Parts: sequence; structure tokens; C-alpha cells
Amino acid sequence: MIATAVHAADPPKDVKLYVFSSGGLTLDKSILQNGSSGKVTIPVGFFLIRHPKGDVLFDCGNNDRIITNPDYWGPLIGGLDPVRTPDVAIDTQLAKINVRPADVKYVVLGHFHADHAGNIGKFMDSTFVYQRDEIKSAFWPAPGFATFYISGDFEPMRSGIAVGMPNKVKVIELEGDLDLFGDHSVYIHRAVSHTPGSQLVVVRLPKTGTVVLTGDAIYLQENLDKNLLPSIGSVYNPPGMLDAYAWVRRVRDLEGADVIFSHDPDTFKAKKHAPEYYD
Repeated sequence: MIATAVHAADPPKDVKLYVFSSGGLTLDKSILQNGSSGKVTIPVGFFLIRHPKGDVLFDCGNNDRIITNPDYWGPLIGGLDPVRTPDVAIDTQLAKINVRPADVKYVVLGHFHADHAGNIGKFMDSTFVYQRDEIKSAFWPAPGFATFYISGDFEPMRSGIAVGMPNKVKVIELEGDLDLFGDHSVYIHRAVSHTPGSQLVVVRLPKTGTVVLTGDAIYLQENLDKNLLPSIGSVYNPPGMLDAYAWVRRVRDLEGADVIFSHDPDTFKAKKHAPEYYD
């Protein structure tokens, strides 16, 4: 049986969802979908959920340092050719809705790869929500899976010398699912798939209804529809990724949910982008 989040019949009336992009990456499609080929430019999506109890950021994009210092990404700059124009900076993006990094209460990290956790250092007053397995993997990944973890992105989270607690920032460290506000409007689901501690978010809105934010647990709409996995280097746990597909399809079918993929260029382009929103 596939467990799903408990449905909320009446989510809070003031919940809104904003869609942003931290630019784009250009790579071979085979990375996202095994058996495909050819270069594709994908968005780097991140999202802000406005809730009466505080703003929630899901992922925080590429580190803004690469806009002026491409060397920060080393060989990934040439391999992924990220968009590095000033307008993709996270401060500039959030300013579209008059939000500053200091205003964000929670930062939920789908995982710790460079295009999802890059700007952690700008949210040091926020509470970070992640899976225990993921932060362990970020600091010391399994052989073959270290490529996209950039330790400089998440080093600010770590306490200094001779401190008993490892975290320098406020954290909620998970080993499973979490109903963040206790009202079913922001539900975090653990999906051991793309990485050891990947997670996705279900948002329930008063008018739009249910929206699933997949992170990298599902790359493309076609992957979900046809059970297509990415290349082996992009999936830590292939059966777990297929489980994530099944879990999302179940939520979609039971609740009539929309699914927003962080990296699908076609479906992402068709969504409302900030300052527009879903409510």
C-alpha cells in the first residue's frame, strides 16, 4: 500500500504559492532521462509558500556567487553552463513579491545539490528542514555521488570548533514525513530516490487545490507518465525513485493535484511565475 498525506478539506484561506527560477542549466537530456540524448536547457525552479504562520521556501537555487565568480563551481561551470545574469539572484527574484531572505521562516531543502541548496548562506535566520540522511550524504557522499554537492554551500550550517551541537542554524532534522504547520497545507514527504535524503512537498491551496512540488524526485513529466528513470549517476536509489513516482501519481489522482517539476522546461514554462501566484 502507498501511504499518502492526509487530505485537508479546508486549508487556510491565506496560503499562496509563488514559482521562481534561479536561471537555467544546459546538459545532455540523458542525465534526466535514460536513453535520451541531445542538449537541453532546464529551469532551476524554487518556490515560496506564503502561509499565515510564516513564509516557506522550497529550495534556494544556484549559489549567487557564480554570477560574478564562475570559479566557485569549478568544472561544473563548463559542464552545466548556468545562466549567470544578475536578474537570477535569489534576492532579486524574491524582491518581485517584496520578500527578503530575512523574512523567510522555513527553508525546506529537497536535497543538498548545488542547484537546490546553493544559497543556504543567505538564510541564516531561517529554520532549515531536511532529512538526516541527506545532510550526512552532503558532507560525505557515497562513492560516485559526490559530483553535485558543493561543500561551500552548506558549510555555514555547521558549528565551529569545540561545540557539542553540530548545527549553527535552527533546524528540523527529519527521518520521515512532516506536516509542517499541522494543518495539512504544507506536507513534506521523504523520498529516498535521487539522493539518500530527497524530499518533495505537497501544498494545499484554498482555490487551486493540491500542488505537488517534486524537486528532483521526478525530473520530467514524461518520466512520471512512463516510469522512465534518469541515468544511473542521477539516481541513488532506482526503486525508491519509482516509489516516488507512484506516490505522486496517487496524490495526483486522489486529490486532482497539479504537479510542478523543478527542471521540466516545457511544463515549468507553462506555470504562473512570480509575481503571479497560485492561491
